[in-house]
Amino acid sequence: MAVPRWAEVSTPSSEQSGFTLFELIIVIVLVGLLFLIASWRLLPLRGDAEAAHVANTVGALRSALGLEVTERIVEDSLESAAELDRGNPMDLLAQVPAGYIGEVPSAGDADIPAGSWYYDQSTRQLRYRVRFPQYLAHQPQGDPVELSWQVRLRYLDNDGDERYNAQADSLRGIALEAMDNPQWPDPEDNIPEVLETP
Repeated sequence: MAVPRWAEVSTPSSEQSGFTLFELIIVIVLVGLLFLIASWRLLPLRGDAEAAHVANTVGALRSALGLEVTERIVEDSLESAAELDRGNPMDLLAQVPAGYIGEVPSAGDADIPAGSWYYDQSTRQLRYRVRFPQYLAHQPQGDPVELSWQVRLRYLDNDGDERYNAQADSLRGIALEAMDNPQWPDPEDNIPEVLETP
């Protein structure tokens, strides 16, 4: 009795046996190299994302401060805006940013995680504890690295005593000033030249 062709069982030859150990090692090495190249290119984007988050938050705070000053000028006078001096600018936002932990009596007494915003009552400054300080343009010494801002009056010091006196000095405005903060590099500096040209 003849066996139909579809029922014939073919035995695998030695040429169809799959990956050899050498081929498997080559594949693992190539995947590892691709992972290293991708991480080398993508990890600095964490610094760019943090810089964008900080810039957006500070921009929102400056806008809220400007609106508050305008409202006080319209309702009363510019002098009433002097009450905002060295206050907490987060109080002016309708919604605080993610990571804001509130007012802290002193930064040295609190356990503040990286990536957090807080208002230091002892220095009367708004602070941000940097999550990825290795991506700053000039790496500051010390750990942790913090950025700080303060609401300050801008005035003409007519009496020369270096403090605002409503009777003698001329108030010019109010600003959220950065306190000698290290900067992130320009994100465009991280784009390779090959990608910049069409």
